[in-house]
Amino acid sequence: MTAYADRLEALAAQAADRCTACGKCFEACPTARESGLDIATGELRARELVSLTREGGAAAPTLQSWLNACDGSARCSDACPEGINVRQWVTIAKLKSLQASRPVTEGATNAAGRFRHMAQAVRLLASMQLPSETLKRILAPAERRTADVLFYTGCNVLRTPHIVLNVMDILDALELDFDVVGGTAHCCGVYQFQEADLPTYERMGHRTFQRFGQSGASKVLTWCPTCTKNFDELEKDVEAPSFGLDHISEFLAANLDTLKARFAADQPKRRVVIHEHQGIGATVQSIRNLLAAVPNLELIELAQDSGFSYACGGQAAKFKDREQAIHRGLVMGAVEAGADTIATMYHSCHRALAGAEAIYPLRVVNFTDILAEALGRGGHPDYYQLYKKGGAMDEAVAAARGFLLGNGVKVDENAVKSLTADIFNETGLSGPREAFVDAFTALARQG
Repeated sequence: MTAYADRLEALAAQAADRCTACGKCFEACPTARESGLDIATGELRARELVSLTREGGAAAPTLQSWLNACDGSARCSDACPEGINVRQWVTIAKLKSLQASRPVTEGATNAAGRFRHMAQAVRLLASMQLPSETLKRILAPAERRTADVLFYTGCNVLRTPHIVLNVMDILDALELDFDVVGGTAHCCGVYQFQEADLPTYERMGHRTFQRFGQSGASKVLTWCPTCTKNFDELEKDVEAPSFGLDHISEFLAANLDTLKARFAADQPKRRVVIHEHQGIGATVQSIRNLLAAVPNLELIELAQDSGFSYACGGQAAKFKDREQAIHRGLVMGAVEAGADTIATMYHSCHRALAGAEAIYPLRVVNFTDILAEALGRGGHPDYYQLYKKGGAMDEAVAAARGFLLGNGVKVDENAVKSLTADIFNETGLSGPREAFVDAFTALARQG
């Protein structure tokens, strides 16, 4: 066992020692209900969790079902009267159970396959949307950074890279000395951890976290909710960092007075619904505070299922029907409430909802689009949305061709199939799939 594994064990043991087996964590879990588990058995599930932590071995079947169902909503942690970070504890417990129940090689194979699929999609979509010099800047090694603030993008936001450009514009408006780093070479290692491939995780996620310290930055700003959760609830507790760690929304909210002074007064009138998620710090409230400060913007309150998962996609994808129902309900609710804009919090939400413009009379933007525009910056085309809406395909293909040539990337027909699945598989909220396939198949055949 490595020193890192020992520290994880210690975190879980501390939780087990504090646990009174009241079962309130299990009772509060939305995905336990979604999985058909008997909520009345909370005390038993808590005792099983304590036993797994102290004795090791594979989890009891029903406990394993709960561990597998976890979507990171953090409702469990909120419900705990002892103040235990149950989400962290469950994450470590699942790792322990997987290690005991299957060969390490199986988890490593699964993790490698998941990572490979993600990396291919990220590289291809980023290469279709960013000029080569910008892409090179984002992907450069973290050790070479010299700025006081490091903006860590993670991997998947590069499928919708206009968001990264927005954040960079906003940080520029704050006149900060910052660098940006991201991409699959700096992955948080979530797939490896989820599959209990701890040796590879240490070489990826743990090493990425260590590089932040080596960069000399005093502040690291995260974007991706999964990266944020991973670093804030695993890495930071395992190894105290030499730098401050904040989600970008919370950092911007802490600097709201400066931003407000730089917002242009002549903003377009907007009636905005935020697609909300809970479970990642004060992100929801931070984004609310930021958007409420934008001139001529009215926030529309809309009842929504915001606690099902800490983010769209990812772990929540195991409950795809539920997730899709949430998205459709949000869009239709926004229209009925008279909203003209849905503001997404993260990139996965944005990918899922971006195509709604092809069906419903509203805009879908990321909250960073609104902030950058209010600062007189931004305006970066959302090419992912352009592709997903299925309209203006001549414009979409022309844009893609230019970026692909600049990045030295060719698209073949297999890549078109992969792109189609990635862009059109989220919620059904999109334009015509066939238009995209035909246009990009023609591009692939041109060579």
